[in-house]
Amino acid sequence: MTIFSFSSAILLLLVCSSDALEGNSEGQPQSLTDTICAGRPRSQCDVELDVPSACATTGNVFIPSCPIVFFLHGAGGNNDNFKNRSGVHEAGYIGVYPQGEAGWNTGPKNSNNCDWTDYSCTTDPDEGDLVKAIIAEIRSQGGTGNVYVSGTSNGAALAHRLAANGGTELPIKGIIATVTQLLSSPPRSGPGTLNYNQPSSSRGNPAVSILSVLGTADPLIPYDGGESGVFGGNTSFQFMPALTSMSTWATHNGCSGSYTNSEFSSDQGDNTATLYDYSAGCPPGVLVEHYAVNGGKHNAGGAKIDGARIDPLDFVARVEAGGTPGPPNPPPSPPAPSPTPPDSCINDASWRGKFSDDHTCGYVAQKPTIRCSWESSDNVSANVACVAACDPNCATSPGPSSAPSTAPCSNVESFTFLVGKKNKEVGCSWIKNGKRRGRFCTKPAVSASCP
Repeated sequence: MTIFSFSSAILLLLVCSSDALEGNSEGQPQSLTDTICAGRPRSQCDVELDVPSACATTGNVFIPSCPIVFFLHGAGGNNDNFKNRSGVHEAGYIGVYPQGEAGWNTGPKNSNNCDWTDYSCTTDPDEGDLVKAIIAEIRSQGGTGNVYVSGTSNGAALAHRLAANGGTELPIKGIIATVTQLLSSPPRSGPGTLNYNQPSSSRGNPAVSILSVLGTADPLIPYDGGESGVFGGNTSFQFMPALTSMSTWATHNGCSGSYTNSEFSSDQGDNTATLYDYSAGCPPGVLVEHYAVNGGKHNAGGAKIDGARIDPLDFVARVEAGGTPGPPNPPPSPPAPSPTPPDSCINDASWRGKFSDDHTCGYVAQKPTIRCSWESSDNVSANVACVAACDPNCATSPGPSSAPSTAPCSNVESFTFLVGKKNKEVGCSWIKNGKRRGRFCTKPAVSASCP
């Protein structure tokens, strides 16, 4: 007799549904624009959905519960920039890249038709409703994972705001907010009902894990709180001091409010950073962490802490693992020197991608199909600068980034170990090729298989 449970029927229905999540290649996200943007007062509305094949709900025997991570650009930013640098394919997460209307509507804007006190306005962007609709659409396609939001500057302001309105409609598990903290006033601003600027247990907002990175000398967003020029002289909008913002979240999350502080090196400001960690006094699974980049400015979100940049997806992984504390992963060991290639196939050692100093020609060589179209901040293409990485005629040349491995130890091609709550069959190449996967090397199954 065959037993077919109700849960199995739901599983099969989700897998076979025409609305199920389809996977896409890295650098080629899907569009949710027609579905989400129709009927909204947003001339620049655009929503990209990035689904690694491992997170697709079609073609998988079991429905994966991949975390869903929103990436929010700053004022004047572009959502399309995330498709090649979010890292969701390496991490095995679902990425969401929405576009704001010349920034996010979290305060007074020249492009708005209504005053910020008009909560019933229907002609200005309602950011809470937009994100709610995106989450609902992903859920309807079988995306069941926890929801996270990573934002910088104006995007961080919206990340705080979405978390402050968290609940059934905005089930935000955690946020990564760089160079912007909570507002102390006003209590609400802009259209809709999901427009509160501070969290409140009276509205049923659940606990939210927080990672914050701020520069103590930021000329745009005052670390010690107060008004900011980003609000066009409107003094009704005031930022909390950074540590008040963190203690507000800690108190809301049911934490004791006490913190430990640790000092790290940094490549910005006065070359130090302080970690304020409230997590020890929080309920199980909740992280509340703040990095103060001492002397850092409005680009502090990109600071290196003890040689490694803060990785939003590393924080997501730690929350998913039940609240694992700790500073960012240390940077990988430098590659071994390699032979000098022919003159026609030499890479420009000084070239760096415009979004990260880590994006060297060696980084381009790891995925040339996607990365050879990247440009530096002075618009020099990787195709031009990274000849050994990008020119097919140089593919066999031992360029600066492609030295053959001389490791005397042998690796296992396939083995199984626990990733989160699931057993995953992988090879050592899977560990090696993901910049966030080195943390798994502490697991016995990995260390034994991949010497």
